[in-house]
Amino acid sequence: MSTPTVAVRPRLGLAVAAGAAAFAAAMGVGRFVFTPIIPVMGADAGLTTADAGLLAAANYLGYLVGCVLAAAPVVRRHRSAFLTAGLVLTVLTLAAMPLSTAFAAWSAARGLAGVASAFAFVTAADLVLTLLRRHDRDDLAGWVFGGVGGGIALSGLATPPAAALGGWPATWWVAAALALVLGLLALRLARLPVGPDDDGAAAGPPPRVLLLAALGTAYFLEGAGYIITGTFLVDVATDIGPPWVAAGSWTIAGLAGVPSCVLWARIAARRGRGPTLLVALAVQAVGLALPAVVASPVAVVVSAVVFGGTFVGIVMLTLPLARTLAGRGAGPVVAVFSALYGVGQVVGPVAVTLVSGDDARPALALGGALVVAATLVAVPPARFGSRSGSP
Repeated sequence: MSTPTVAVRPRLGLAVAAGAAAFAAAMGVGRFVFTPIIPVMGADAGLTTADAGLLAAANYLGYLVGCVLAAAPVVRRHRSAFLTAGLVLTVLTLAAMPLSTAFAAWSAARGLAGVASAFAFVTAADLVLTLLRRHDRDDLAGWVFGGVGGGIALSGLATPPAAALGGWPATWWVAAALALVLGLLALRLARLPVGPDDDGAAAGPPPRVLLLAALGTAYFLEGAGYIITGTFLVDVATDIGPPWVAAGSWTIAGLAGVPSCVLWARIAARRGRGPTLLVALAVQAVGLALPAVVASPVAVVVSAVVFGGTFVGIVMLTLPLARTLAGRGAGPVVAVFSALYGVGQVVGPVAVTLVSGDDARPALALGGALVVAATLVAVPPARFGSRSGSP
């Protein structure tokens, strides 16, 4: 009688590994490799801080569009095909960046990369989380989300030697090679017999509209605030020096992100999801702004650890709380909140062009201020979350 259980274990382990690889390829490399490349392109291709903010905004706008498109029924019916398409397009858009020096071409490539990463992320999450839910192993989801941190760490490790060997074009080609290897591992997920998601619209209490709106506003502010550091941390580290800080800061952020979801989930299980969310937001706000206040290598390292250790965990803590607040209207909540987060990620880098010249440190202060605002707005829904129990 133990055969089915034994058979399920390798499939779940494969799903977790493949899901983590998909997140690493689409998000850790496909979206966030631009962060360690910014100072290289600044030195070799004349990319300014304002230009970098606009390219980041193009990528995040593409991600927002991709999230909206990924909510279509046709995508849910053909998740494996859209996962494959997203991974392939991620590789191609990374490889396309060195083929031109025109800003318009870069913007188009980063915009398409955003669409690709959204398709890969949403479909991979849908596939693997459906399988874990079916086998009552939601506790493994933290390791899947940790793939984002793993991809960030890999991109941080690969960029400096690639830049030393071939300048800024080589950084993108190496990133494309990383995404290709990770994508091939992720394709194992597309071949797993997951089946349709059978979660129906369950009966429940009426939505708590005001609390849900407050949490959505906080999530928008969080998206706008965290992404500023996610875009400019290495640029700031390059200005502060010494060289090892810039080379290592993004790798440190990625490594901090690998176990972060598991750790935040354990804290939430003991203290409640709402209070844990407030702590994560408050810690992030301080960490993001620290290099803007203290121009030292230690401040950069602390900021990298805090960034990597909080941003995916905050997503993991917020979305289930939003579903609880939505009650019987929980069906579209994840899609709506992902869109709010995506809008914030577009607004944040654009706002940087208004407050920063060639110095990106004021941008980090703006990011921290936005997350402070998110923390304050999140207090009422988080207090509800503390009464609603743990994950």
